[in-house]
Amino acid sequence: MKFLWRYVLVVAGLVAGSLLLVACGGGEEELKLDEYLRQFDRISDDAQTRVERLESEGVGQDIEASRDYFDSLVDIFEETFNDLKNLQPPGEARDAHSEFVAAGAEMLASLEDFSDQLADVESPSELQALLAEPMPAFAAASEQSANACLELQGIADENGIEVDLACGGEEEEEEEVATPAAP
Repeated sequence: MKFLWRYVLVVAGLVAGSLLLVACGGGEEELKLDEYLRQFDRISDDAQTRVERLESEGVGQDIEASRDYFDSLVDIFEETFNDLKNLQPPGEARDAHSEFVAAGAEMLASLEDFSDQLADVESPSELQALLAEPMPAFAAASEQSANACLELQGIADENGIEVDLACGGEEEEEEEVATPAAP
């Protein structure tokens, strides 16, 4: 059960992090608000699709399967982070984008640290112990990225730009909890 929680936290963090990373600057040319938000949305959706396609069989029980899975997560997160970081947000989205990017950098560092620790695991009991350890820095950065994402979604809504950044806000969480699990 502890593994499942950590897995959910990491995947949720990756999705939220990918959304936050889109908000970061670093590219050549400032985008118009609608272009920026649509690119952010596309990059985030692409990352989510890639994460969903990862082979997760044996993760949490098999050391090699767990290493492969989390190494792949780090790769996806790093690529997504770089794509988002290189976007140039317009002025009205710049602060939220900067917050998102800062949170994404913290999340990436946390995931890389976790992956490094996983590389040193030698037994199934060590794997279980590592997976059960809390990741407070990752959790805090994930919350910061979700907040920045919600701010970006609010900017989109206020400007009539139809994107769904899937920030993991209260509405989505309530909907997810209210939906019964498949048997």
